[in-house]
Amino acid sequence: MSFNLCNLPREQKYQIQLDYEASFWAYQIKRGKKTREQVYDTLHSRPVAEQGVLKQKFEQYLAIMLS
Repeated sequence: MSFNLCNLPREQKYQIQLDYEASFWAYQIKRGKKTREQVYDTLHSRPVAEQGVLKQKFEQYLAIMLS
């Protein structure tokens, strides 16, 4: 089965990008390349509208990766 992300609406592409960023931050913590404080500094530099979603997804991925 193939799925072309280019065919998705702009809002869904944007949500996928936020999800990707949050998972990458969790991966970096798991590998010891960043600290939680560094991730939260980056997260807080993002627009306020994104911060809640990013924080939720980041914590979700971090819990999965560290369990």
